[in-house]
Amino acid sequence: MALEGTIKDFGLPDIFQLIGLQRKTGTLTLDSGRETITVVFENGMVVGADSSFKRLEDRLGYVLVKQGKLAKERLEEVLQIQKQTLQRLGHVLASYDYITRKDLKEALTVQVSQLVFRVFRWREGQYQFEPADAVDWDRDNFVPMSADFILMEGIRMVDEWPIIEKKIPSMEVVFKPVVDASNVEVTSGGDADFSGAPADPRKATSNRIRLTPDEERILRKVDGLRTVQSIIDTTGAPEFDVCRTLFDLLNRNLIALAGRGDSRDLLADHSQAGPASAVPGFVLLAVALVLALLGTVARRNAPFAAPLVRPILRELMADVQDAVAAFQMRNADRAAAAWMASHGALPEGPRDLERTGLVDGNVFTETGGRVLFEKRPRGVRLKVERRIGSDLVLERSLGDVP
Repeated sequence: MALEGTIKDFGLPDIFQLIGLQRKTGTLTLDSGRETITVVFENGMVVGADSSFKRLEDRLGYVLVKQGKLAKERLEEVLQIQKQTLQRLGHVLASYDYITRKDLKEALTVQVSQLVFRVFRWREGQYQFEPADAVDWDRDNFVPMSADFILMEGIRMVDEWPIIEKKIPSMEVVFKPVVDASNVEVTSGGDADFSGAPADPRKATSNRIRLTPDEERILRKVDGLRTVQSIIDTTGAPEFDVCRTLFDLLNRNLIALAGRGDSRDLLADHSQAGPASAVPGFVLLAVALVLALLGTVARRNAPFAAPLVRPILRELMADVQDAVAAFQMRNADRAAAAWMASHGALPEGPRDLERTGLVDGNVFTETGGRVLFEKRPRGVRLKVERRIGSDLVLERSLGDVP
């Protein structure tokens, strides 16, 4: 039986945790309306991912070329071989010794993880999980990733991305260095300074800028010309790690904003869509005015009723809200059971249930949700007050937990 719904109702951490705990095998399809990403699982482990925006293998070849690990001519040759043999790009690359197995595994891990972690930043979309007896994936060149690892990294990114995006709002942003290369010193893990020459310990003074090898490597790519996306591609590092490092360098005043990359195509799209998009605006304004007028007339006859909403429609809307609240309450009950099973004690409040990762804290009444949490002497009580019909009540005690 397929698992499907919306990301708003059942968060991505819940989805990944459920698949991981039940050691499911199959394909998870996530659709944001602009992009569709598929994640392949085997026994609860992530073993592959792809995107409708740009196929993984196309992206893999492009990144290897940008990193200087594969010549562009070689890539074109490999793509022709792949087209004839229908083999995976990675298999062809490794078979012909165009790149090492180590480089291929690292590149595949970065590309798949970036696709998977990207969906944790989605605020809305649809999901569907189709179970299968077996799935096809690159067993020779990809190391499976556990759902626990995905969850920990994904949740960390969800917390930090909004802060990073305030200073790096787009991957097309360009930064420039504002420090002298001679003032940069690598602190550990390497013996080269910013210029690539061996570091001289005798020159290490308090006024030198100390960077880790990863920070120095990314700073070296900042030249006032490369976009953030180009830096990600050329370093081969995960998207989040590069953006986090750039964010830190910005805060330390080591780099500064230089502008944006080449956006001529994007500007052309907007210029073409501009005149056409103005017409719907006037239409919507006219419709809004008509609806407001109708609403005023309707309120004369029924001053306390919602305008243009029939009683049957109001009941249907209430039923939908009740169904969503009941779904949220079931998730809260799962979280309560998990907390009591792992701690042998009652949760003190909604925050404890949120810590299990099985429920989002905004479903509770304290944060604008509809589920009321009540702690009882021997258990917890979850309640949803319904506008139509009787209230929904669910009680769980320690004795209910196996």
